[in-house]
Amino acid sequence: MQLAFFGASVALLVPTALAVATTTTTSTTTSTTAAASCTASLITTLCSYPEPGDDFAVAEDSTASCWDYCHANPPCSFVIFAAGNPTLDSGTCWLYPGETYNASAGSSDCTNPSLSVYSEPVCSSGSATSTATTPTASACAATATPTAIASGCDYPAPGDCFDGCVASTGATNCLSLCAEAEACSYVVFNPHNDDNSPYAAGTCWIYPNGTFDASSLSTCSGDAAQYVYDNVCPKASSSGSSSKASSYVAGIMNYTENLNITASTATGSNSSATTGSAAGSTGTTENSASGGFSLPASLAVGVALLMWQAIC
Repeated sequence: MQLAFFGASVALLVPTALAVATTTTTSTTTSTTAAASCTASLITTLCSYPEPGDDFAVAEDSTASCWDYCHANPPCSFVIFAAGNPTLDSGTCWLYPGETYNASAGSSDCTNPSLSVYSEPVCSSGSATSTATTPTASACAATATPTAIASGCDYPAPGDCFDGCVASTGATNCLSLCAEAEACSYVVFNPHNDDNSPYAAGTCWIYPNGTFDASSLSTCSGDAAQYVYDNVCPKASSSGSSSKASSYVAGIMNYTENLNITASTATGSNSSATTGSAAGSTGTTENSASGGFSLPASLAVGVALLMWQAIC
């Protein structure tokens, strides 16, 4: 971002010194991504299975929509579609994020099983129909399967909670925000939902530096109220950017120096002496061409200042 600002600033300064008007034509490309096409294998049909919390029971108009929803809300290793209207294929999609299917928990002792258990959906391409907790485009895929390194209560909020404490749709989204942040060492997700689940709505605390201090996390009297996650998608070192900025600035400085040399040469070569005879007298005139110029020192100073901003 700093390099982009630097380049744009130089682009404004140089044309001003040259007094040349430039017209730039840009084109905008809009792309669309089709919804994912998912399939899943039927594991079994059941009459009963422990229902998930309200945050994970969603009405869907078809089995395929349920598969898409499972795919869009990781982690989702299996999904149950509870048929509502057999004619329309509508019903309720049950998700169990972070869990695996437990065959012993279900019952098939009935005439007409209404619960269809499916394996984790496999999707061809595109994005799923729902993106409530799906990692954003700029975050790495590892955020889709968050694994807490600790859980408990009473961990202190980050020092800068104004910028570091944000609403989140779940641990997956929280880790995605961490991956996108300029600086993020680890996060603490505080669930604020009826199921007290890290896979539903809550608050994401982003810690830009330091390491997780296990001694500051207390044991809860009941369910855990906080979940700690390391940044699984750390950004690359900024040293590469600084080096690139230095190289870029050096090129600009060399460019302006060459302009000064070229301008000076042009000014000197455009001076000529002409001799002519008029009314019996001989005269000499000097014509100083205006095509040459010399870039002001203030431009070089401005470039140097912009170089400092780009690197820092």
